[in-house]
Amino acid sequence: MLQLLKNLKPALPPVAVLLEPPLLSALRVSSVRKCWEILVEHEEPVPILEDGFWPSSDQATKLASDLLVRLGQPKRLSIVLGDPFFRMQVLTLEEFPRQEKERHQVILWHVRKVLNAPLDEVRLRYEVLRKNPGAVTLWLTLCPEEPARLIEEAFSSLGCQVGYMGAASVELFNLGLAKDVVPAEGACLLINRTPAYLSFLFTENGRPSFFRCKETRVMDEEGADAERVQQELRLTLAYHREKISSARLSRIVVRRYPEGVALPLEEVVEDGTQIVDWASVLPPLPGGRQRGAERLPLFGLMESD
Repeated sequence: MLQLLKNLKPALPPVAVLLEPPLLSALRVSSVRKCWEILVEHEEPVPILEDGFWPSSDQATKLASDLLVRLGQPKRLSIVLGDPFFRMQVLTLEEFPRQEKERHQVILWHVRKVLNAPLDEVRLRYEVLRKNPGAVTLWLTLCPEEPARLIEEAFSSLGCQVGYMGAASVELFNLGLAKDVVPAEGACLLINRTPAYLSFLFTENGRPSFFRCKETRVMDEEGADAERVQQELRLTLAYHREKISSARLSRIVVRRYPEGVALPLEEVVEDGTQIVDWASVLPPLPGGRQRGAERLPLFGLMESD
């Protein structure tokens, strides 16, 4: 049965894993509060799978077992996955009942209109972004049930509970809020470019307003792939301006993973929009270490409590 959950963030353990092919990263820190230090860090290459982010069966258990040994056998951990594992959107409802059961029915009715999979094959959670007279705006997150269950079972069979499962761009947004990178007023865009996908998370007055993710598998620097990236930039910016909001973007914050990968933003954005990389707007880690682009979603998870 569909799991419809509220309260997006439970209490987080200080152990987190980022599975974002072609790399798996993991951190164990001393605390999830404002003062913490990295106790254990780990990276290993993982393949970009055609049918998902997580290997099945025996491979999954071995991957989880090796990872838990390196992290000191934690009893709980959080997992961040690449955006294509999820389907995320902003939804505005005119009807939002007070009773949770009735509220679920309204949300599910709208989800059925846009979802191409049976509801018993997905998990869904929601968070209220804004309440206005006559309308409520929600942030919806859906993920496929079967691979989510496989991930949880791989760890639970080894005595470790997965306490939270989230998307990379959501954790970048949380990091932006925690570090005042996402402005409390005006419009902003967070771009997440990786070897496997390209995501756009627009915000307005500090809240998500529109999200789009395009799987691209491997994006090369030359030829058709580079042209395709630029086309996606143009189409997404034009759609947002025409359909979502005409407000000028004051800032675009870019995650380039791997660092330095090309993204031809200057050719498509409006004059006066500030374009920055995360590294230029974030303070260093405790101890003075710089934040690598490959781990930015993990830092968002650690620092958003």
